[in-house]
Amino acid sequence: MSLHTQTFLGREQVQRTVPLTVVLVHGAGEHSGRYGHVIEALTARGISVITGDLPGHGRSGGISGHVESFDEYLDSVSEWMKLAEASSGPDGHVAIIGHSMGGLVTVRFLEERAHQHQHLIGAVLSSPCLKLALEVPGWKKSLAGVLNSLAPRLRMASGIQPSDVSRHPTVVSEYGNDPLMGRKVSVRWFQELNAAMETAVAQAQRISVPLLVMQAGQDRLVDPAVAPVFYNRLPAHELHKFVPFHNLYHELFNEPEREAVLAATVEWLESCQKTNTLK
Repeated sequence: MSLHTQTFLGREQVQRTVPLTVVLVHGAGEHSGRYGHVIEALTARGISVITGDLPGHGRSGGISGHVESFDEYLDSVSEWMKLAEASSGPDGHVAIIGHSMGGLVTVRFLEERAHQHQHLIGAVLSSPCLKLALEVPGWKKSLAGVLNSLAPRLRMASGIQPSDVSRHPTVVSEYGNDPLMGRKVSVRWFQELNAAMETAVAQAQRISVPLLVMQAGQDRLVDPAVAPVFYNRLPAHELHKFVPFHNLYHELFNEPEREAVLAATVEWLESCQKTNTLK
């Protein structure tokens, strides 16, 4: 299966004492092409970016909205991490930014595989998908369990409305008209997502790298109350930071206040790198 991947180098005129490369992980149903302004903000500070489309998303291979196992997403991040480490060199640093489901993927990656990457200095979570905003009725969960065995690739509409992701009219319009956006998800994907969300919160204590957790207060897609619960379960770390954006919708990087979100992201990444460089 092909994995769409792109590399963006930090601007050469911005001198960094230690190279920093960020792995950027998008959310469910979308693709990395929606993050051009995020990449520009990072590369303008001399930070290189490795990103791409998760399996079944955008320009990558696979069935749209389907995975056999959530580990397929972790495998993708592992591939991007290898490229990031090569980009930063033997003395460089690597960080991860994950939005929504990409935030969930990042959490599970940190819980399971962070120990394999000694240059990983931290991660940023943007409205991480740790619990869906709308509670799924019990009968639907039971039906999904049956279909997961009988027809795991059966796909249904995701139910995400463009107006739920952002208050910015241009973003809403582009979201609705983007031909690379996935509109359906499979039964197996739904089961794997739910299992990953439960495990992510339950195993928060396994995370050993510092986190910046940013949560939209008016999130219509993920439950904003769960991010602080997850955050408070993390092992103590001086660089951990929780930043609520009380009036923003789900896609923090695509809200009218995106500049403040980007500034908070870059500032934390640089402070995180500075602390690690001084050690």
